[in-house]
Amino acid sequence: MKNFIALLTAGLAFVSSAGAQSPAETMHDTYCVVCHGTEVYTKDMRLANDYKSLRAQVDLWQTNLSLNWSNAEIDTMTAWLAQRYYGLTCSAEC
Repeated sequence: MKNFIALLTAGLAFVSSAGAQSPAETMHDTYCVVCHGTEVYTKDMRLANDYKSLRAQVDLWQTNLSLNWSNAEIDTMTAWLAQRYYGLTCSAEC
């Protein structure tokens, strides 16, 4: 799983650098910023402070919004947010 997330993150970074919007960025722009801006990722009291809690927040909110994302989609969004906004990496537990 760790290698999968590393490859996914690298792939997302490559696609983003090429100017095309990644699948996770499209998902984010479609579902997440409808309710909040990016300020929730940088505020002092943010709820996600490690990779595991970030994934839990992604899962919680996709459930609250009845998005029915697969585990792969949750992992994709978590990896993108971790790389883009949080500077987090996936440890052996994720």
